[in-house]
Amino acid sequence: MKQSFALIGPGRVGCAISKRLYQAGYPITAVVSRQKQRAIEACTYIGCSTKLASIQYTCAETTQIILLAVPDDSIESVAHVLQTKGKTQKQTALVHFSGLHSADIMSHDKSTRPLLSLHPLLPFPDSQTAFNNLKQCPCALEGNGEEALILGKQLTTAIGGAPFTLNQNTKVLYHAAACIASNYLVTLAASARDLLVKCGMKPGQATPLLQPLMQASLNNAINLGPEQGLSGPIVRGDIGTVMQHLQALKDDAPELLQSYLSMGQLTADVSEKSGRLNQEMLFKIQQFLSTEAEKTFKD
Repeated sequence: MKQSFALIGPGRVGCAISKRLYQAGYPITAVVSRQKQRAIEACTYIGCSTKLASIQYTCAETTQIILLAVPDDSIESVAHVLQTKGKTQKQTALVHFSGLHSADIMSHDKSTRPLLSLHPLLPFPDSQTAFNNLKQCPCALEGNGEEALILGKQLTTAIGGAPFTLNQNTKVLYHAAACIASNYLVTLAASARDLLVKCGMKPGQATPLLQPLMQASLNNAINLGPEQGLSGPIVRGDIGTVMQHLQALKDDAPELLQSYLSMGQLTADVSEKSGRLNQEMLFKIQQFLSTEAEKTFKD
């Protein structure tokens, strides 16, 4: 029989994962929220009885797995309450979903309970989208021992994901990588859209125009690797085009100048690794971008 679980924090992440687990045959014992109505709505979404909705942590005392789907800054304090006041069983596993914090942040007693960090490498715009996208989603696992990692692989399989393990010491770096790949990609899309708006297009028109270009570039980076998937003036050695870009940004969008230069310098590094740009031209571009960046950052 599959282990029972309780959910604390029925937000987008918690609801999506709990619904997957419940449909996979994991019995749910409680859905806990600071607001009873929110817990009831979560039960309805998950498909379990609304009688399981509660505002009390004590409802999770007899369960075998407790999911802490709470904000990152609350994980430590909630785990502390569960272990010092909630009287959880010594063998009850605690699971959080932060990509930043290690599993040890939940350690507040001397038990050898499994402590697990399970982080789906996925944005969660809403519960249903996340529920749909969890299938085959990579999930980072990090825990306090083999038992925790075995549990992590079981849970990841149950929600349809693909598990991989992380070292505790690399969690923050891993999370930074996730932010660059997800959050900053969206920010770059917003910056490109804003430039098209300056060209006279409406915001609702600009974003769809960029979609094929962005999708094709992402596909190239994934299928060919970033170095060989890279295109554009820098990897071609077209320093004249870069100069014109910078002048246009200085004139019409100075707020994006630093971002363009920073990304340009990183793009020059990728170009060097690609082996597609001769060393003389690479040096000229790197020197030019570095000089322009120094002048801009001083200003």
